[in-house]
Amino acid sequence: MVTSQPWLRSRGLGRILAQETNISDLLQFLSDSDSEPWVDLVGFVPKTVDREVLKSNNADLLLTAEDGRIAAVEVKLGHVMSSRQQENYEELPGDVNLYLAALDLDGQRLDPDLTRRWHFLSLTQIFAAWTDVEDEVSRGLAREAVVILQEWDQQLFGVFAPAGTVGSASLASLTQKFLARVATRRFAVDLRSRGRLAFAGVTSGGGLPLIQAWTPVRNEGNDRCFMAEVRWWGNKPGGELRFGVDFDPRPDEPEDEEVRRAAFDLANNMDNHIDFNALKEYLQGVEPRLAGVLSRETKSRPLAKGDWEQIVRHGFAGTPLPNGKKNGRKQTTPAFYGDGALSLDPPGGF
Repeated sequence: MVTSQPWLRSRGLGRILAQETNISDLLQFLSDSDSEPWVDLVGFVPKTVDREVLKSNNADLLLTAEDGRIAAVEVKLGHVMSSRQQENYEELPGDVNLYLAALDLDGQRLDPDLTRRWHFLSLTQIFAAWTDVEDEVSRGLAREAVVILQEWDQQLFGVFAPAGTVGSASLASLTQKFLARVATRRFAVDLRSRGRLAFAGVTSGGGLPLIQAWTPVRNEGNDRCFMAEVRWWGNKPGGELRFGVDFDPRPDEPEDEEVRRAAFDLANNMDNHIDFNALKEYLQGVEPRLAGVLSRETKSRPLAKGDWEQIVRHGFAGTPLPNGKKNGRKQTTPAFYGDGALSLDPPGGF
């Protein structure tokens, strides 16, 4: 994947709307001017619209009607709602209507089993409700916000439109981190629909978009898988593809020599296949378009360093360095990249 530059920031109002807290603040501002538009969104006109109410799970927006009806609105852009946060909402006392407000593409984030309790509101839909109010300032702000939100929605839908169709766009067109994060969540949904395990998130520390997928090794469960991962780069165009072996201990069992050796033996047995050049050669035969977006500036496999056999036997915790310091993949590694002792993969660029 090639972009004109790594990451861009919106200008003016777009930069303001790129922050979830700012969106909530703007919606409170619009509500204070005129709360009538909420009736078409949540079914009632709120008497109060509060922000981050502690007793209500710090809801981004808590709408309360004169007759006691309540709606809690959680606004999401680049971030996801954790399972704990979701549970906290669902445990709120009383009959609280729950809403997720996000870009259009995120409508599929709601599990079908939860739709009886949760409702989805697109951010474009919400701001559009204020585009014809009497207050000139509110009307103008809402209209400008809708233009920006619609542009973001169109960019995201373009990425998933069939190539060559009207409005279709390459993944490289997403030059803002939060839009790429929304795209990874859609990738995860698509992968799950194909029977894969999938996770969309961000890298620790850098907050860069990340998508991971796993498929179990034949005759094995989800704790012994082949994996593929794409993480966007933060300081240059493109991203990194990783693929290989990714094991976990059996349920309720600790990491031990058996699982470490099983992961390492499988990776070694597939040594010729867990390699960037082998992957690209395969794709050139079956999917040339995908092969064309892969690139590699350096070797896709590191040189082995240290005594990996000792790691297999005793783990990193049981194999300190000669100076007594903690051991890790920077100090001891097989001829594969990865994290810990159970992930063995090479990277490639795209």
